[in-house]
Amino acid sequence: MRAALLAAGLAVTGYGAYGWLTHDGSQPLGQLVFLAVLLVTHDFVVVPAVILAGAALARWVPGPARTPVRAALVVSAAVSVVALPFIVGAGRIADNPSAFPQSYGRGLALVLAVVWAVAVAWTAANVRRRR
Repeated sequence: MRAALLAAGLAVTGYGAYGWLTHDGSQPLGQLVFLAVLLVTHDFVVVPAVILAGAALARWVPGPARTPVRAALVVSAAVSVVALPFIVGAGRIADNPSAFPQSYGRGLALVLAVVWAVAVAWTAANVRRRR
């Protein structure tokens, strides 16, 4: 099974690399730079931030609230990363005001408020259950 999965993975990787290198308009050097920046950012910014957040959570958040806070942090991070390009207007076209018709910052704030309200309710239920 491992050999079959390895062969399938290598085949898909090879197909992707072939398409990447032969596609009209591809810029392998620029894409490699982008991937390198992404890798460095992940390893030297995201991972340390997650480790520090986990350490702070274990040290300062009481037991009944740890799981709800952890879940709310994960959901908040995921939603914020998805919403960020809309909030900053990446890809906005000046002569097409309908491209980003919503107030995405306000929408993100509302979603985060709901996420953290659920975390507070979950924590309250955990405290009540422990008593």
